[in-house]
Amino acid sequence: MFDIGEYVVYGNKGVCKVNKIGPIDIPGMSSDRQYYTLSQVFTRGSTIFTPVDNDKSVLRKVLSSKEAKALIDEATTMKPVWIQNDKEREQKFTETLRSADTRSLFEMIISLYQRKERRLADGKKATSTDERYFHAAEDILLGELGISLGMGKDEVKDLIIREFDTVR
Repeated sequence: MFDIGEYVVYGNKGVCKVNKIGPIDIPGMSSDRQYYTLSQVFTRGSTIFTPVDNDKSVLRKVLSSKEAKALIDEATTMKPVWIQNDKEREQKFTETLRSADTRSLFEMIISLYQRKERRLADGKKATSTDERYFHAAEDILLGELGISLGMGKDEVKDLIIREFDTVR
């Protein structure tokens, strides 16, 4: 169980803050059931209600600062995973976003970035589907790492870019 004020990752919604725990007063909802009332940290005005005992959606603590630093250090050795079949790849990317698994998100971002670079080198643009998945994964990952490290998303992005530049 999470505590009020704690930061959590809620599936593809990204980082949220636990604002309240208890029954919710919405017609048709059981007053016997306990809910987390979450607010998305990087999306203003959005409130999420999810049962405390929900086992269908990913709800987990954000990485610790130590875990976040280790993940960034490890990122330069991650092997991008690419699925040739468009439908299979899109299904995998959708699952990755829902799982909010930080390592999988990083691998997805690296794969999409490398594909974009190859396409640009060939005189082509990145596909809109690739761009959509890239930005969704980047938003979730940078948000979590930012909270973990006490930094803004842009600062985290710069840190990651510097890390990759040192290994080139």
